[in-house]
Amino acid sequence: MSTFKRTNRRIQRVRDGFTLLELLLVMTILVVLAGIGTVAYNRLGTQQKVKAATFEIDVIKKACLAYQIHVGIFPKTLQDLVTLPSGMNQQEWGGPYFEDAEIPVDPWKGEYTYTPNEAQATVSITSNGPDRAKGTADDIPKR
Repeated sequence: MSTFKRTNRRIQRVRDGFTLLELLLVMTILVVLAGIGTVAYNRLGTQQKVKAATFEIDVIKKACLAYQIHVGIFPKTLQDLVTLPSGMNQQEWGGPYFEDAEIPVDPWKGEYTYTPNEAQATVSITSNGPDRAKGTADDIPKR
């Protein structure tokens, strides 16, 4: 409801609200800010998952090294870290090497890729990363 106010012989209109243009401008600003916040939040979530995958890879490598110390060779598969391999007794094996007796999966619910290299006494463990495709730029660790 508009009211009129008289000042110095001029009638001036006093507004009681916002115009449609002002409301649209405020709504546009809020949408832009929400979009920026969403992008930043998603980027932060991906970075945390990459850090979690890197940490889990280190844990799996340490479990493989513990297996190698007990048995004398690296495990043939990651499953050897949680299940007693055939032809081996419990004392030789020394496992399971994970508390819950399950091989962890990466933060994107994919399996880690495991490749032992007996000749160099190392293992390679990788995650396919967010896109879940092997051999791409987002694999962890980075190639």
